[in-house]
Amino acid sequence: MRSATCSPNVTDVQWQEIVDALTRREFGAGLGTAALAAITAACARPDAAAGSDGEQRTVTHAMGTTTVSTRPSRIVALDSLPIDTVVTLGKTPVGAAQAGSADALPAYLGGGLDSTTVVGSIAEPNLEAIAALQPDLILSSKQRHGDLYDALSAIAPTVFAVSPAVDWQGTVRLFAEAMGESAAAKAKLSAFHARAAALSDATRGRTAHVIRVMDDGLRLHGPGTFSGSVLTAAGYTVTGQAWDAKNDMSEISLENVATIDSDIAFVANTAAPGELGIDPALVGQMGPSRRDGVHQTDYRVWITGIGLTGANLILDDLERL
Repeated sequence: MRSATCSPNVTDVQWQEIVDALTRREFGAGLGTAALAAITAACARPDAAAGSDGEQRTVTHAMGTTTVSTRPSRIVALDSLPIDTVVTLGKTPVGAAQAGSADALPAYLGGGLDSTTVVGSIAEPNLEAIAALQPDLILSSKQRHGDLYDALSAIAPTVFAVSPAVDWQGTVRLFAEAMGESAAAKAKLSAFHARAAALSDATRGRTAHVIRVMDDGLRLHGPGTFSGSVLTAAGYTVTGQAWDAKNDMSEISLENVATIDSDIAFVANTAAPGELGIDPALVGQMGPSRRDGVHQTDYRVWITGIGLTGANLILDDLERL
């Protein structure tokens, strides 16, 4: 059904044509200019770029430059990092995409998403639902949604990071700039680093691994991944593997678990407490089992909780060791 918030000048037939155009995934042919113009007229907020006070800023990002209102208030976040960032900086996104493997928005953000509308999955955002919310800012990344950038920009000013996870702290700063919250982000990042530095006094020189159990083996997250970077900030050294240049991860077979020879290991999953998902005999072959231990952690924080709130929850786990 067509949203009641859209322009009454657009007929039901025109609306259906817009929906059909915006929900096609064959973007090789491109979204037609008429469809983009129609969706802008139908659902974009009249003050989406200028804001109610008429003030504007230009933000440089992965797709070029975008003019945004000084302090946007109706933000749609289409990935884990922008969702975390919006909530961390004290705002509630009007819309957010959820991970395909999840049946809800991130629970670790608590009540920060209580009034947020789900707008499809991260893999398949629902453009009609996004438009109906009349956002004044949309946040995501080129790697994740580059093929949707033109369609999203026709709905509202859109700012993209390069990647959904690489240089997550730089992306926090970018999204904060788009939101008009740079000072708040700077203060929160400084507080995170102060916490991590305090931990590093006790952990410096110790080695660590972050492990995910896969169908055919184990995936290790390197120092450039989200959880790996938090461990590094907290004084640990994440090493001992040949990290993939593209994603800074390493895949090993179960027969090679003995190569995990760090002081401590963190197995991130969503299983019941105490269930690592790895045969105990294999766990016993890992170096951490004879040193500081193999610890179960929450996948929804350590792997997909990308952002400042997620990073601080990892520090909480480290402080409890």
